Amino acid sequence: MNESLNMSLDPRYLSILLQVSRSGSFTAAARELNMSQPAVSITIAQLEDRIGTPVVVRDRKGATLTDAGRLLLRRARAIENILRHAEQEIAGHREETDGPLMVGGTPGALLALLPPVLQRLRQEDRNFAMQALELKDEDIAASLRTRTIEVALCNASPLNLPSDIAQTTLQSEPFVLIAPLDCDLPEKDIEIADTVSYPWILPLAEGVTRRQLEAVFLSAGVPLPRTIMRCDALATMKTLVAEAGFMTILPASVVSREVNAGELRAITLRDGPPPRRLALWRMSDDELSPLAARFVSVARGLRASSGIN
Repeated sequence: MNESLNMSLDPRYLSILLQVSRSGSFTAAARELNMSQPAVSITIAQLEDRIGTPVVVRDRKGATLTDAGRLLLRRARAIENILRHAEQEIAGHREETDGPLMVGGTPGALLALLPPVLQRLRQEDRNFAMQALELKDEDIAASLRTRTIEVALCNASPLNLPSDIAQTTLQSEPFVLIAPLDCDLPEKDIEIADTVSYPWILPLAEGVTRRQLEAVFLSAGVPLPRTIMRCDALATMKTLVAEAGFMTILPASVVSREVNAGELRAITLRDGPPPRRLALWRMSDDELSPLAARFVSVARGLRASSGIN
């Protein structure tokens, strides 16, 4: 084994590698970093010598990262985000404000879980700064690993997660069929086959929810409806149901306000999808920031109140 593998990496090497990746060439990276082009070349050469393998391939078109370079790139992004968040935390500390905390998640999970968590955090009478970032299911793990976000609210994974990610299931709730007020279907005890002649809204993005809803039709042995609107924007979906006569399946909490106000109908399906399980994800070995630790503690309180084991 190359002895250099046992030597620690200088974070500045990774910062320059990150800029080379973003700029596409050593010359452009040098310009962005206010360095000379030879200095960038020497740094990358030192990095390659340190790890014992090339990280960049240079040709007439510019600079392209090797597989090893791409592995380091995730760490470089994480370091950049950690340092930026540290600066923001110190600035907030001077203003007696905790954070900022970056919370990522799927739109449905953020809608269901973020309001009750924030409501409880506000009762602590402490100023805090927080940002919410909507993500697809498949992008959440990468966003945690690059420290773009510190915690995530998302669909619980039924599979074993990688060891670097910890999951806490927080909530379980039923899906309901959402229909316009003038829909002629009964209030309950209908099957998905009774609905295929109606226009439907189904998820656009690939992910857990799309697979789950399309599986309902497959399990019932019926084809997808012939008239389908693909959409992921919850507000648009609700409007299309109320005003354009479509129907869809959504978690009960997402439409509780509109159903209680008499704007939409909620219908129970005998063969609907299994309950939605929402979870909090975080990096297993990371020490949470003070605000993130409070966020996780409050979120776990939601788990206790929902009766999740």
